[in-house]
Amino acid sequence: MSSDKEQVADMGMTLVELLVGMVIVTILAISSVSGWTRYQRTVEHRGTAQELVSALRNAQQRSLAEAKAYCVAFSTSNRSYELRKGSCTGTVAKPATRTQSTRVSLAAPAFLQTDGSTTSNLSFFARGSATKGSVQVRRAGSAKTYTITVEGLTGRVSLLG
Repeated sequence: MSSDKEQVADMGMTLVELLVGMVIVTILAISSVSGWTRYQRTVEHRGTAQELVSALRNAQQRSLAEAKAYCVAFSTSNRSYELRKGSCTGTVAKPATRTQSTRVSLAAPAFLQTDGSTTSNLSFFARGSATKGSVQVRRAGSAKTYTITVEGLTGRVSLLG
């Protein structure tokens, strides 16, 4: 026959044990949410940079295939870029594309034009060359910057960062 003390010990958890368990679960949940948010912001930053590289390579391919110049006009204030057929004042081939998030921005677009000036417009020419330069993709709250460069002679688009 068991004693009364053994029966009391087998009745379950105490309130203190339950509270300690809940505190541990809460701490784990909070740390995983902040980690997930950080990961999500990093992915949207890198995704924006890769999306821009893809758009620039597509503009280069269209220029070669159609034997026409294409211009990519950057707007840092709107966090967007627009593809135009012909010159930078030509027909809009693809409407303005904005960055995926308000935290991600386009910065310092600088492309060397044929007259020696530097503007925020990138041109791909029918013969395969381009206006040499770069544009940066930045995210608020992060020191990480992706730099997209375009070679003048070959029109090669590269992602650094």
